[in-house]
Amino acid sequence: MAASWLLKRWCSTAATVTTKGTRWQRLINSRAGVWCRSLLSDYKEACREAVLGARERPVKASVYLGLLGGMYACFYTNPDDDSFETSLLVTSNRLALLSPWIRSATSDGHVQSLVKLRNEGKLRYVSLGIASLTYYTDYNSESSLYEAHCSAISVPWTELPKRVLDVGFAGRWWVLENKMKDFDINEEEFKHLPPALVATVPPSPQITEMNEKLHQESWKAVVMEDDSNELGSIQKDMAISVIGKESNTT
Repeated sequence: MAASWLLKRWCSTAATVTTKGTRWQRLINSRAGVWCRSLLSDYKEACREAVLGARERPVKASVYLGLLGGMYACFYTNPDDDSFETSLLVTSNRLALLSPWIRSATSDGHVQSLVKLRNEGKLRYVSLGIASLTYYTDYNSESSLYEAHCSAISVPWTELPKRVLDVGFAGRWWVLENKMKDFDINEEEFKHLPPALVATVPPSPQITEMNEKLHQESWKAVVMEDDSNELGSIQKDMAISVIGKESNTT
């Protein structure tokens, strides 16, 4: 009984191993296996041709590699909507620290309009892979109005260039940074100046530094030096002149 049981077990194990090997061979020789092997061979041949082409034309290969590296860098540094909101809040706080009399009207107006659209929920963000766009819509995304959800009366994509507010590229929002240039200079203060003052050239940094040094030195205490010897010589000269005048009169 034991010998017959062992013989049956050995035969069943051998059949299982043979069946497993047969299934693997069938999988390799199936349509999916043939397709995978042909795909791997095509990729291998393409890589080999790319290496040979790079050796034959190194300049062309360098240009292609540079373009691919630049596209990857732009994709990696592409700003998102959180970075735009962060930049907007930072610039708004910087303007809030200044008095309204010295703020730039251009910077303040642009930032205030963006903050208003953000609070109303009308700002939108879209990523283009290597660049990003921030634009505005007419309605809040959470609005339940019919006009906000009906696609038949929605704003067409052809009007998107008119609604773009900022462009994000290489980790920066260019329109916002351009608007914040000289944000602490109020242009309205210089509109009523005479033409002669408007046409004057601002002083160079060297002259400005020299003027600041002179201004700082003007606040220093005056130091009196001991001029007793010079005073004695002056008194002696005056006495000699007086004696000479008296001798002439006599």
